Amino acid sequence: MTAVEHVDVSQNNADVSRDDVDVPRDDVDGSRNDADESRNVGRFASPTFRTYHHLAGRRVVRVLVGVAFVLVGALVGLARTRSPGALDSLWAEDGQNFLTDALNLPWYEAIFTPFNGYFHVVARLCWAFIALFPVAWAAPLNAVIDAAITSALGLAVYGAARSRLERFPAVVIGVTAALPMGFVPNTLAQLQFPLVYAGLWMLLWSRRANVLTVGLPALAVLNSMLGVLLTVVAFVGFCIYRNREWLWKLIGLLPGSLLQLVPLLTGTTRRGLGERPEHDPIALAAMYVRWGVPRSFLGPAWPAPPYDDVWGHRALIAAGLLIPLALIGMAVWAKAYAALRPAAVLAGFAALAGAVQLGAHGFGEDRYLVLISLPNLAAGVVLAAGAQRSSRTTGCISLRLPLVVFATLLTVVLAANFRPASPRDGSPRWAAAVGQARAECLVRPGLTRVNVHIATWPVLGWEAVLPCARLR
Repeated sequence: MTAVEHVDVSQNNADVSRDDVDVPRDDVDGSRNDADESRNVGRFASPTFRTYHHLAGRRVVRVLVGVAFVLVGALVGLARTRSPGALDSLWAEDGQNFLTDALNLPWYEAIFTPFNGYFHVVARLCWAFIALFPVAWAAPLNAVIDAAITSALGLAVYGAARSRLERFPAVVIGVTAALPMGFVPNTLAQLQFPLVYAGLWMLLWSRRANVLTVGLPALAVLNSMLGVLLTVVAFVGFCIYRNREWLWKLIGLLPGSLLQLVPLLTGTTRRGLGERPEHDPIALAAMYVRWGVPRSFLGPAWPAPPYDDVWGHRALIAAGLLIPLALIGMAVWAKAYAALRPAAVLAGFAALAGAVQLGAHGFGEDRYLVLISLPNLAAGVVLAAGAQRSSRTTGCISLRLPLVVFATLLTVVLAANFRPASPRDGSPRWAAAVGQARAECLVRPGLTRVNVHIATWPVLGWEAVLPCARLR
């Protein structure tokens, strides 16, 4: 072996000789020096160089896949709104409260204006940004921003689930979070539900506290009274583990919790939507089991009224209750005891969120299903994934089957609930409404504001108040 051939490729970059890092020299006749070229080949083939660029390449691929997930999720999410479509309509509170306040109040006052007894800081920040653009852009910007944020939250949920599960079950959980069932999609007013759910997963992420795992739950509680439930989770986690990570997460939730609770308890804010609260715990439990659990696994579309076939409806509800029982039985049979604890945490949060929402409202409504269905579905995936790790069989049935079957069921259920019915259906087109408002402002020079109907009138009385100064 010649000296040129004997290159130590196992040495670190710091130990490379001076000749190894010099620019290759040319010989007198213009040809490259073979020894210098061989040394450089050895340097670029070193394990350190290969490992660094392999890791850098993997990071780039992960970033590109994440960006693709968010973009595809946002596009799919925008398609979920029925006619006149997400880009040309506004949901109730989005137009009547958030847009109206953003256009008619100073931005700082609008952001901290409560509605229905609590604050929506994140949604109102988004609307403060939207208010910088022409009024005609309000509907498309509202839909695009909400769809993108919801899809990004699904990606964050996937990352947290991946820290505890294998890739396939984590993908299933992330997709269900990006396409939540039981609420009106593409509305910043209802961003609170997927945001609180993503905050829950940030608390459960098995990594050191960072900006994402601390900041996202903090934003969730700043945007919804339901985010206070995350404070309960963080407090219990800190009491159990007593480490710095849970302490930081708990501290991050305190400002939002105080913002939501202190004004409500002191009477500064109050709920005023005419709910009929239910305080009987037995009635609440029965309502949750009868309404919340079956719709978590079968979605709200199939069990929705009218109930023409009473026995068929009862069979559907029974099937929705048997699914989680079957998953629990499979996990116990497979001795997947490690999966029972995280599944219990997720299902427990679903029950807590269900009790708070059903207790405050007095009856079940689709928009209150998100924080019930998503944690329950995730608990089911965790149980199925735990059973899949087992090599046990019962008769001719392998316990590797439940996750595939459950994921297939979820695909069918998500498809059936892809475009949910809502009061937004058939609402006035935003572009036409803004055009009419602009014409009215031009015809009447002394007019300062004009009311625009954003729902089917007179069935629903939602209106947005637009200043003529922004339309002329």
